[in-house]
Amino acid sequence: MGNVTTRVLCLGNDLICDDGVGIRIGQILSSLPLPDHVGVELAPHLGFDLLDVVAGVERVVLVDAMCTGGAPGTCVTLEGRAIERYSAGSSISHTIGIAELMDLAHRLSPGRAPATLHFVGIEGVRFTEYGDQLSPEVEAAIPKAVAAVLGIIGADADLLAAATSLPVK
Repeated sequence: MGNVTTRVLCLGNDLICDDGVGIRIGQILSSLPLPDHVGVELAPHLGFDLLDVVAGVERVVLVDAMCTGGAPGTCVTLEGRAIERYSAGSSISHTIGIAELMDLAHRLSPGRAPATLHFVGIEGVRFTEYGDQLSPEVEAAIPKAVAAVLGIIGADADLLAAATSLPVK
C-alpha cells in the first residue's frame, strides 16, 4: 500500500438514525477501489484519538451528519476556514471541534504544513431516535455526498463510474 496522504474521516453513530449517515458513506467508500494514497476511517466521534489519524497527512476530509435547521438531505461541501465558521455553534458537535483538532495536530507536528481540511455533510432530522434507518431525504443524498468526496480526492472517471453503480444500501 502506498503512503496515505489523504484521510477520509467518516463520523457518526450508526445506532442513532440520521447520525449514522457518515458511517454509511464510509462503508461505501471503503468498498471502492480507492487510490493507495487515500485512507478511509470510520469513527463514532471526533475526539483526541483521531490525532494519530490526521497526523502527517496532506488532506483531511470529514464526512458527517449535520443538524443546522436546513432542509433534510441537503448536502454541503466546505473547505478550510469556512468549516470553522460553519461549525461554530452548529451541528458538527463532537468531543472537540474540528478547528481544535486540526490546530492541535499542527501544534504537535510544527514542522509540517497543516493539512487541507474539507467537510462533506448531509443535513439530517432524526437525531434522537435509535435505529439504523436513515430518513428518506438523508438516504437519497448519499450518492451526492459520495460523489463530493470522490471529487475532493480527485477520483478518475472509472472510480466515479464504479461509485454510481453501487446500491445505496
